Amino acid sequence: MKVKLEKGSEAINFSIPDNMIIDTLTGKDIPALSHEQIKNEIAEGIKKSAPLNIKNRKIVIIVPDNTRLWARGDIFVPVIVKTLQNSGVDASRIQIIIALGTHAEFDSENFASLVGDYCANKIKILNSANKNYDRLVYLGKTEKKTKLYITKEACEADHIIIFGGVLHHLIAGFGGGRKYLLPGIAGYDSIQQNHSLAILKNGMPHPMVKQAQLLNNPVSEDMEDAASMFLKNKTCSCVAVAANGEGDIFYAGVGQLNETFNKGCDKLNNACCEKISQKGAFALISAGGHRTDAQLYQATKALFNAVNAVKEKGKILFVAGAEEGVGNKTFEQVLKEYKNNPEKIGTKLVKQFDMPSYIAFRVIDVLNRFDVTLISNLSKQETLKLGFKYSDDVDRYINKSLSGKGYIIPFAENILPVVDNL
Repeated sequence: MKVKLEKGSEAINFSIPDNMIIDTLTGKDIPALSHEQIKNEIAEGIKKSAPLNIKNRKIVIIVPDNTRLWARGDIFVPVIVKTLQNSGVDASRIQIIIALGTHAEFDSENFASLVGDYCANKIKILNSANKNYDRLVYLGKTEKKTKLYITKEACEADHIIIFGGVLHHLIAGFGGGRKYLLPGIAGYDSIQQNHSLAILKNGMPHPMVKQAQLLNNPVSEDMEDAASMFLKNKTCSCVAVAANGEGDIFYAGVGQLNETFNKGCDKLNNACCEKISQKGAFALISAGGHRTDAQLYQATKALFNAVNAVKEKGKILFVAGAEEGVGNKTFEQVLKEYKNNPEKIGTKLVKQFDMPSYIAFRVIDVLNRFDVTLISNLSKQETLKLGFKYSDDVDRYINKSLSGKGYIIPFAENILPVVDNL
């Protein structure tokens, strides 16, 4: 059979014998919505969910950074702004905050790529505060003792609109909704406290901190508590979108935060949780191309999903462009330093947690349990230093390395395999 795996803005094409493939995992065949359908859904939802005195409110729209380009904020955020303006809200009463979490500040010259030219020219746009303590407001402690600091400009708003994608997430269960507040616009220390709930005191990952898990997931529960604290005296609308197995948006919803987010989670599970009857000897996967694989750090979401379809010690061919490189210096350093010793970095994380180190810890765990070969724009030397095996020839890899039967997952960031008989 012929196979196509996206790599950056290009694609790798190859063939593999049919009798070696158990299945190609792409999720349910749920058709994408057109941009016009999504625009109409958002415009109607913003009008219906707006408080009565919306034109007198100070409004903050929270949007994702460039790690969520697939949500197409450049197309849909202008719809939110124009709908508000058509409802009588002056542009001076609207601000857009980019939910960076702990990611690097986004250059103002590139704001249009996140929110469109219209917003970049008409609306005040800010990066979230992160480590800028002069722009953080302390709101108290969550039930799990996280000291909650939130970006000042959001705290000063009366009405919050959260725009962003719902997707499976390694520690939050699902990205989207309340996650755009913590970690999205929270202070660095608050984010580290929240994320530290992902690891047990013995240095092992918390068993309930995983993709598609909300109930009894301490990280997600802490995010929900933080959202309640922040929104206590505010009104809020959530604009949620979700992508199908091929990365196309099939769901758009607008409404109350928890209701809209939870509906998005259910829709996503229905579309992208792929039930399988057995694990394979291998998986050939792509992170999904340029909207999801610009940095290796972000592309690892695909790897964390795909391991659910592979037997222990099985092989994974991981295709990710990584045109911008590894993407995070701490993540890179931990991968190189602890690649043969995940227990050591796990113990260290108990004492001093940070998210890039945790992601590296989880990658190292995968690299020690599976045989992972990376095809990217990184050099052979760099790839090997990071702990991955290297290949630049898929045909040779298939002919020389593979045996048994396995899976193809063309958009592995979007597909979560679930073994049906366990």
